[in-house]
Amino acid sequence: MHILFISAGGGLVQNYFGEYLLIFRGGKWDLPKGKQDDGEDLLLTAVREVGEECGLTKIRPGRFIACTRHSYWLQDRLVFKQTHWYRMQVSGRPPLRPQTEEGIEQCCWCNKEEALLRLKESYPSIRWLFSKAVSISANPK
Repeated sequence: MHILFISAGGGLVQNYFGEYLLIFRGGKWDLPKGKQDDGEDLLLTAVREVGEECGLTKIRPGRFIACTRHSYWLQDRLVFKQTHWYRMQVSGRPPLRPQTEEGIEQCCWCNKEEALLRLKESYPSIRWLFSKAVSISANPK
């Protein structure tokens, strides 16, 4: 069996109003993330992918949150993906443009309660990450 290892970066983005950026892809609510390019720093990967997937510019990167790991089958190969997640901020409430060629159907800004409701239709690792990040931001140390 051939295993493919992928490093990725993603962001938990908040706007000026404290709303969170969510994307809808493949029937699930998610956070923007993507594959690291050769020689690229993971924080740069995360910022680039958030910008590409949601049409955002002027993203201010923040602190590292955590890593998530998951695996899936791609044709006859097992893919093991590790995503490094970072906090990010944008000014105001910029308009969003889903990257449809990546299968993203929708991007939206949600307050914490709405985000938690939508993320019930997400992956366990994304729910965990969001809960961890919201808990950290409520109790900074």
